Amino acid sequence: MTNLVGLQVKLARLIDQQKPCCRNLAIIGEGKGPHAGALHCVDCGNHRGWLSKTTAAWIETVINKFGAPTTPIVVRPSSLDQEEAPDTDTNSH
Repeated sequence: MTNLVGLQVKLARLIDQQKPCCRNLAIIGEGKGPHAGALHCVDCGNHRGWLSKTTAAWIETVINKFGAPTTPIVVRPSSLDQEEAPDTDTNSH
């Protein structure tokens, strides 16, 4: 399995359009609990949400098939990945 920690992604979810953060670029950090990874703003470090296991598996498939990306992979909304919404609890940052 590919380690996604440190990979940059472009956030294009509904919440990112409604409440953008800087350039909506995030870096994947270590996951916690049921999440495959944490998403933090590349520019300011704010927590932007969680990377689901489904999305992480898709990114790994793309990397394994085409190699490491030269530009950020775009993370879009999916009806299967409701867990990707940012955590609104300010104590979780």
